Amino acid sequence: MRLGLVPLPTSRQWAIKSVPLQQRRCCRVQGKESPYHLHNGTARRCFQTTSTAAPDHLPFAYTWLTKTPEQITPDDVLSSLPASSSSLAETGNVPVLLATPSFAQWIDPDGHFLEQWMNRLYPIPTTSASPGPIHAILAVIDRIPDARLPTNSDGVISDSEGLTVTIAQAKDINAKAAAPRRARTMGIEQAALVFSIETSIPGISDQTRRPVHEVGLRLANTIFVNGNDNTLLGTRWVYDSSANKYVLDRSISLSTCVITNFARSLQTSCGLPLYPVGLRRKVISSMGNILRQVAKQVDGRSDEPMPASSELEKELPRYIAEHNIADQRVSVWALVEKPDTDFVPSATSAQDRLIQTIQAGGKLHRVMSGGGGWGKKQGLLSLDPEISFLEPKEYGELSVLDHLFPDDGRTPVKEPLPFEQPTMAMDDLSSLSQVASPGDYVQFFVSVEPGQTHSGLRTLSELPQGSVSYHFGMVSDADMPAAEATEHIDLIAVPRYFGALSEKAITYFQPKIEANSKGGVLGTSTKCDIPGSRIEMTLA
Repeated sequence: MRLGLVPLPTSRQWAIKSVPLQQRRCCRVQGKESPYHLHNGTARRCFQTTSTAAPDHLPFAYTWLTKTPEQITPDDVLSSLPASSSSLAETGNVPVLLATPSFAQWIDPDGHFLEQWMNRLYPIPTTSASPGPIHAILAVIDRIPDARLPTNSDGVISDSEGLTVTIAQAKDINAKAAAPRRARTMGIEQAALVFSIETSIPGISDQTRRPVHEVGLRLANTIFVNGNDNTLLGTRWVYDSSANKYVLDRSISLSTCVITNFARSLQTSCGLPLYPVGLRRKVISSMGNILRQVAKQVDGRSDEPMPASSELEKELPRYIAEHNIADQRVSVWALVEKPDTDFVPSATSAQDRLIQTIQAGGKLHRVMSGGGGWGKKQGLLSLDPEISFLEPKEYGELSVLDHLFPDDGRTPVKEPLPFEQPTMAMDDLSSLSQVASPGDYVQFFVSVEPGQTHSGLRTLSELPQGSVSYHFGMVSDADMPAAEATEHIDLIAVPRYFGALSEKAITYFQPKIEANSKGGVLGTSTKCDIPGSRIEMTLA
């Protein structure tokens, strides 16, 4: 199954009608209108939360989407926040709140919104005992996948500004503090936020080897928003009995944060808007991330070499001419497969074969430069070698969230990580610098409009009862023009839904089950930096 936007039937689209603000403001919760009215200048909440809560074993998830961020007030969001259940209010739960750039100031730890937010999630204690500290993870992302039908005529999937939140246990959040600015190199430190979902294996009693799905996310550039290259924060809050509320105790910048949740079952789908512009060819010679020669013949009968860029130099101009691409520029990716990868029959569609090849261990690498040249450099292609934001050894450098915060002025204690790196063997991370070896296979693709590969998907209204949906991906076009000004206030709240998009890149680590693995589970990872790509996870 392919992933894409989760469109809603026309009759279920939500937007606030053009009614004067003094008369009425309303936020629609999936499938029902949830209005609150202004009374004496104060917004009064007058709706009930939908009865679509997920089972206790699944993480809480909630998302607010808007095309008019400049018209949304903190009360609009706070008033539509579901009442906290007793399980959600437990201090072991940590909210992970992501905001798009228009709402970056809202998640400033010193701001009023975040303090109100935390006190909504964690009700005032009724016992005389003073509660322990609570935590929150905050980050600024580029966009959120929009759960509504696309409004443009060509049906291209869209994205929105807004806020999105999920919950994880404190013991299942592991992070690393960012280096002080004066200790950093001249380059920009790229923070990584990783969401990991572990599931059980039917019929296998040893649950220490759970299948793991991980999505890594590069964050938004916030240098012109708050002066930081990116924003990823861990915060600790303590209860102030004199003020009868939780107040901020400390905030620290993070360079890496891995958030783990669990599900009894997990359905995933992936959409990669790519189109093949060449044939699958054997790699003859390469070094590191440089592809030098590929086989001239594709039938496997001969290893006669040709320069790696020869096919692209011929096929790309043809593709550009056939599709009337005005600026004469296209981005190209190489799909690299090991020789022992099960080859998917050509009878399947190109998109299906692409997805299945990646599930079997194939890797996508953007073509960074190459072609032309002379002498020893003739026909070389340089490929992006990155397939994961975290190397295996870096998992061992993470600490449990609570250990990052000093207690009574003491330095945080560096203790062994309470969880090991993903519990699947990573069969393909031993030699990250060698992108393609002689004997591997490579095929080239160009990016296309997402609507061509994300069709025929179920809508958000068809999300199974009692499940939670996580959506990740890439912004369709980083240079997409801003939405037209409108007098309508556009805000919807989507229960059981959490998502984030990046303008830079995401990575996807997934299980690779092999017949000869004796019940064990291997893992395979690839980088997805194709505009409009999507990864959907349905937790049940």
